[in-house]
Amino acid sequence: MRGIIERFLEEIRRSAVALNPERIVDLGCGEGIVAGMLKASLPNADYLGLDISSEAVEVARSLHPDLTFRVGSVLDPPEERGIADLTLCLEVVEHLDDADAAVARVLEWTSGHALISVPWEPWFRMGNFLRGRHVRAWGNHPEHVQHFGPRSFSALLARHTDSHRVWTCFPWIIGLARPS
Repeated sequence: MRGIIERFLEEIRRSAVALNPERIVDLGCGEGIVAGMLKASLPNADYLGLDISSEAVEVARSLHPDLTFRVGSVLDPPEERGIADLTLCLEVVEHLDDADAAVARVLEWTSGHALISVPWEPWFRMGNFLRGRHVRAWGNHPEHVQHFGPRSFSALLARHTDSHRVWTCFPWIIGLARPS
């Protein structure tokens, strides 16, 4: 599993580096794992991480005291539209009742690109089930209320942008979108 996660993180890092952003906003930054990776690869980029969990934000701050982290939700409006060259929203949308509202909000933060990922179903659930996780729910994480395949994820992004690309990094789906 560690190798699969490392491959996913490398795909995110490569995608972000290729865009060479000056300002990154990470919606759903968690404990700052991606923040640290991006800091190492894009040392001059300004970074802001937001997460709904105050505990996660505290961990991120302790791990990366030179970066900015705040408590906030992906559904909160940005202080200023388009303040980021790159907005990240990794492994968040599947937790939200209104995926359309989340994608619309993510795109409000960026004047450049949004990099969004979700679990690739049914493969993600199958992996959980085979590892003995969430067996009673057939591998479905109890907090996952949205389920996507590449086509449904692409359709979600298409409702909010004229310019997007979707690809897989097993067992995840990644989308790169530009605001319309």
